[in-house]
Amino acid sequence: MKTLNLLVGLGMTVGATVQAQNNKPALVDAPVDAIYVPSGFDDNDNVEVVIHGTFPDGCHRVGTATAEVDQAKRRVTISATSVVEQDEYCVQSLTPFIQAVPLGQLEEGSYQVVYAKNPEVLESISVARRKTESPDDYLFATVENAYIDVNRETGKQSLKLQGHFPHYFIGCMVIREVRVVRDPVDVLVVQPIAELVTTDVCASQPADRSFDYTVGLQEPFQGEGLIHVRTINGTSLNRFINIP
Repeated sequence: MKTLNLLVGLGMTVGATVQAQNNKPALVDAPVDAIYVPSGFDDNDNVEVVIHGTFPDGCHRVGTATAEVDQAKRRVTISATSVVEQDEYCVQSLTPFIQAVPLGQLEEGSYQVVYAKNPEVLESISVARRKTESPDDYLFATVENAYIDVNRETGKQSLKLQGHFPHYFIGCMVIREVRVVRDPVDVLVVQPIAELVTTDVCASQPADRSFDYTVGLQEPFQGEGLIHVRTINGTSLNRFINIP
């Protein structure tokens, strides 16, 4: 292991610990500058947070991210690495990235979440007492993509959800309601509530069970943030957004 000075961005130099030999990919501390903390987790959920940063060039990519939980001190410490390809030339392009970090099940209470390599990058998360024994309060749809569409003429924004419903031998899954909560201010927490039905609706679904669902946003989103979509079986879909 040795320390190298990496030239990043517009001539800016930073120190980073690198593991590399024979031009193999190197590991450096991830340039994390924010932690997104979705709301609504209970003490029987698999809690997760999402880290955000910006790669300085095209040779960087997402590595691994882990969390160390100190239940007694109510503190969560995030560690993350980036993989750097040891090429002679890298495209100088600033590229935002996000990465979900699973925390597992946490006891009820408030926690401080901090990035190990930069204590100034921190947030807080609150875990509520469970309402049901199930990890989810509802059956959620299998969303595979999410983004905000902006009407250039009116400026109105719509949330677009895309995916494929699971195949059932009897009946089918449909989306009954999509709840969108902005909490905290830079995170849209989306609950695509679904149910199983045995009606004529099933016959009208595409053969591949694909869906494209749109819901209007009452409050427009501006700036950088996260779309956090709860999906089936306690999992989630996360998408970074940046709307001028």
